[in-house]
Amino acid sequence: MRLLDEYRRRRIGTLAARWHTRIGQGLTDAQRHRFEAWIAGPANAREFRTQRAVLDAVAELNGRPRADVLACIEEPKAALPWAAARSLWAPPTLAVAVLLLVTIAWSALRTGGYLPQTYQTATGQIRDVVLPDGSVVGLNTQTELEWVGSPHDRRVRLVRGEAYFQVVHDPSRPFRILLARSEVQVLGTRFDVYQMTNGDVRVSVISGTVAVEGLGSAQPSWSRSLTSGQQIEYSPVGLVADVHDVAVRKVIRWREGMLETRGEPLSDFVGDLSRYTTERIVIADPRAAVQSVGGAFSIRNIDDTLDRLGRIAPVTVTHEDGEVIVRYRPAAAARGAHAAAP
Repeated sequence: MRLLDEYRRRRIGTLAARWHTRIGQGLTDAQRHRFEAWIAGPANAREFRTQRAVLDAVAELNGRPRADVLACIEEPKAALPWAAARSLWAPPTLAVAVLLLVTIAWSALRTGGYLPQTYQTATGQIRDVVLPDGSVVGLNTQTELEWVGSPHDRRVRLVRGEAYFQVVHDPSRPFRILLARSEVQVLGTRFDVYQMTNGDVRVSVISGTVAVEGLGSAQPSWSRSLTSGQQIEYSPVGLVADVHDVAVRKVIRWREGMLETRGEPLSDFVGDLSRYTTERIVIADPRAAVQSVGGAFSIRNIDDTLDRLGRIAPVTVTHEDGEVIVRYRPAAAARGAHAAAP
């Protein structure tokens, strides 16, 4: 019986490791349904969370030490810290630090606790992360997200930026996103949350249903329910744009490395584009700010996007003293430029 139990534990550990790999590569809809069915098992979920905690604890390591610790994930639970200590050939201080990280992570999970975890992206960086419950979150540029939940309470805090959530369905444990003065709650769905630098929040639902609630001093000040293809925008003091239909594919084009605009003013487009570059983009002429811009633009190559902008809109784009300056170009000058082009 003991051998059978040990085999089952090892089997669960192996499957959990495989799911981590598959999730990192991206899941199809069919694979996600199978994963949700697998993680619904308490033992499976427990092992997945344990491995996730260890992976997060050593995520900042590089080279051989990181590989050695990750290889220990499939070792028996009781032997994990010792296996990590044996395999590390790194300097003693690093070995001790790694062993401490793994031991803390393991102890926290074994005692039913949890490890808070912070995920961040730099300017221009886009990455996917896997939360302890198996939900996958895409982080847009300049984003900070904190896992503050436990095995029985799925919660994250969006400190700043934009995140695309693919939440594992679990009716017994609603998933909650905490913001400065609001909360988003779901059971299992795909949606995008953008907390802007001015404090406004935009929630867009790709599939499923979410509930958004404004938090007052004593009780919710307002609440709304959104379904697929709907969006809401609000500020800390109230609604900016109530629930309305939206082209959701446009909202999440950033996951493809694209920024899509459909006739919005140039000032709005430049505001969005500025999130993906450390260069300051300045619109030096109010006539340029009101020009309409339409199309899909790369956020992976900002120089190409700025060059294209100067070709399709009546503006000039120049680099001056470390800044990008956008000026209005009169229609006559624009016609002359097109006539001179080969």
